[in-house]
Amino acid sequence: MATVAEMLDKVARECRAPVPNNWVSSLTTTSMDLKDYLSDTIDELLERIDWPDPITKDTTITGTGDEDYDLPADFKRLTRDPYTVYETTTTRRPGVPISSNGAWTALKQMGSAGGDRYFRTSGNEEDGYQISFYRNPSASESITVSYVSTNWLSTDGTAGAEFDDVNAILLLPRRLVEEGMIWRFRRAKGQAYADRLNGYEAMLARHANDKRVIRRVDITGEAKVRSPFDIPVPDYIPQA
Repeated sequence: MATVAEMLDKVARECRAPVPNNWVSSLTTTSMDLKDYLSDTIDELLERIDWPDPITKDTTITGTGDEDYDLPADFKRLTRDPYTVYETTTTRRPGVPISSNGAWTALKQMGSAGGDRYFRTSGNEEDGYQISFYRNPSASESITVSYVSTNWLSTDGTAGAEFDDVNAILLLPRRLVEEGMIWRFRRAKGQAYADRLNGYEAMLARHANDKRVIRRVDITGEAKVRSPFDIPVPDYIPQA
């Protein structure tokens, strides 16, 4: 796999820009610009696709009877999946997302019939994120949360988000990151960039499609993929 520095070298040559001796410590205007374009590209890729582990991760929350729980420090966003939050029990019941403050306030004031558990996330990248639940999980309950982390490189086998080692390995597809940086560089310099942007978007679409498991045409409506969670499991299974 390519190191981040090797990828930056290639982008610099493609852009006819000078290649510094050390990308981590270089403070020249061009190298700082390229590192900014790298950061912008990484941020966009993490927002648009649920990449595999170690970028997308799971965390298990053990209930304490409280409403709010801290999410991991590397949390960026929840995965876009119906089972991004689910109860780690034999029922494997998915959580129901609440997107507005008004709906959350009404839910807490009026309550809810049935066994569904509702959740919402709050916070920001500077102060961290939290997840809140209604009904509050008890000490005997646990909930799994699947999320996209801020990780995009690996240093000595440890995934991370800070480029502070020239030997760090890029975890995202190299060519995709390169194209994302090149079109941004060209746009900033007033050069023609539409062809590189189109190539980047086409490549990004292919990677997005590769994360899906639907590989058939359905003219009767939306295609549905069977999930392991579709198989019902009772709350109590007697021993043989």
